[in-house]
This record gives sequence, C-alpha cells and structure tokens, in this order.
Amino acid sequence: MRQWAQNLFFMMRLFAPGDLIITLDESCTRGENEIDGEDDNEEDRLERLLSRNKSGEVIGISFPDKLIMMANHQILVDWIYVWFLAYLSKAHGSLKIMLKHSLSLIPIYGTRLEHDKDTVIKNLERAKKRDNPMWLVLFPEGTVISDDTRARSKAFAQKFNMDDYKFALLPRTTGLLLCKDVLGDKVQWLYDLTIGYPDIPAGENPEDVMTMKRIFCDRNGPHKIHIHVRRYRIDTLPSDPVQFTQWLFDRWAEKDKRLIYYNQHGKFPEEPILEDEDELCYRRDRTIKIPIKLQHTVRECFGYWLYFLFYVPLVLAFIKLINITYVAALHHLQ
Repeated sequence: MRQWAQNLFFMMRLFAPGDLIITLDESCTRGENEIDGEDDNEEDRLERLLSRNKSGEVIGISFPDKLIMMANHQILVDWIYVWFLAYLSKAHGSLKIMLKHSLSLIPIYGTRLEHDKDTVIKNLERAKKRDNPMWLVLFPEGTVISDDTRARSKAFAQKFNMDDYKFALLPRTTGLLLCKDVLGDKVQWLYDLTIGYPDIPAGENPEDVMTMKRIFCDRNGPHKIHIHVRRYRIDTLPSDPVQFTQWLFDRWAEKDKRLIYYNQHGKFPEEPILEDEDELCYRRDRTIKIPIKLQHTVRECFGYWLYFLFYVPLVLAFIKLINITYVAALHHLQ
C-alpha cells in the first residue's frame, strides 16, 4: 500500500498540484498527561514534532504510531489529503479508512456499519493485537454536502430541536464510538481535522465546485488545502452513548464556526496573517506549509524498477553465457 500511495502522490503532483497549510493546535504539543513542564519551551515542543530539510523547510510531522482520526467531509478526495498527512509521518502504509461503499477501492475497514459491525470489530481487534502502526480515519458525516444531504441534516436537526450547521453536516456517532470503545486501551489519541478549501462560492456545495473532473482533468483543483489539527486523549472522552453524542455534536459546532470564519477570511482564525505565504515553509510557528510531493521522487516512485534494472546486466550476462555454452556444445557435436 505504501507504493500505491507514493504513486498516487506523484500523480497528484503532476495533475493536481497543491500545498497543505497545516495548523497544529496547542493540544498537539502537550505531554501525555496534558501538563506542560515549566522548563519545556513551547517552541521546542513544536519543533520536536517537525522534520526539516537542510534549507529549513518542513518536510515531515511526527504523529503517534497508532491513532484514531476524524475529519469533516467536503469533497470526494478529502481522503487523499489525509493520506498525504500520514505520508508526512511515514505512516501512509498503515492507513485504514471507514467510508461508504462507493469509495471501496481504497483501504476500508467497514462500509455500512449497521450490517458490518461484527466484521469491523474483528478487524479492529486484530489490528489492536499487532505491533504495527495504524491510522484509523473516519468521516462521521458519512458523506459530502449536497442539496439532498443538507436537507436531511436540517430535517434531523429540526426533529430534535437542534441547530443545523452551515458548512458541515450533523455527524453520526455510532462508528466513532465503536472504534473508541474497541481500541481505547491501545490507542491513546483521537485527532480531529477540520479541512477547508478555497474558491468555494457562497451558497455552493464544495463537491459541486471541486469535482473530480476539475481536479484531475482540468488541473484546477484546490491549490491550498487548509487543515486544522486538534487532539483529545481517548480516556477522557465520554463512554455513555448519549454523552458521547453530545460531545461530538459540540465538536462539530466548533468545526462549523471555524469553517464559517474560513469562508469569510480565506484562513482559519488560528493562522497568522503573512504578506508572503511561502514563509510558512520555514517559520517556527504552529501553521506550516508543505507541498504535496514526494521527498525522494525517483526512489519512492520508481524504486522497484531501479532494483530490477540492477539485475538486468546480470540477466543479460547469464543469457550470453548460456548462448556461448550452447554454441560451443553444438560446435563440439558437429
């Protein structure tokens, strides 16, 4: 799967180039006990999460080996940008995504949870027992925003006397709660991503604007993908289904407010205002800019072929030796 992902990122660089603008919340640099040491500088804690090249550009972000990650679902290729986030942590071979069946060509644990619950639990239990890294990614909204899903979300909100969101759908809690309950004793953190795309006109659904055709055929996809990252200790989250549902609704309300700000200002409220956005590649700041590209294109994308080329001279020499031996034997028989 690592090779498949690396080839995908190579194709993204050719046909859908863009940069991730990543903002790491303060929760991402707190210690395991959520308490900051007095002698531990905030800037140093942040730098320990980042990898830089010789020029000082950020080329990697450190995440735990095992985690659960949730995100809002704006367009059908959201998962690619989340996958690249895993690549920055060298975890792109460990990603599992819980999505609807229409995206079953990517690595998925479950599709329709109400029918696949036992299978999902078995897979989660199996993954929990392994020492291998694991990123389990969920989109609790279940689908992207459309006129139909917006109407259903609004009807559900009215039925339960709730406020509907403007740039998000009401999340479903069953899948996330199940994953938390099964993995909670082995996975320490739940990461919460808020993803925002530029150039979405007011009143338009993101998926209607950023279509697959526009992104990959017209090469006019989102050139800046803004991602706000926050994390929560799983053992501090509510275990009661009703309380957990309310907790998730509260998080989505915060997410919607952040998206409202983003659509008004073109940035999340936590992002700095800079005249030159390229500074984000080098700044020692919570908001960083990383291009969607492989760090070692030839080796990562064509590595297997390079190994094969190494053996070509040996194979040719072996064939030549066989040919010489055959000719000599034939001459001897004559």
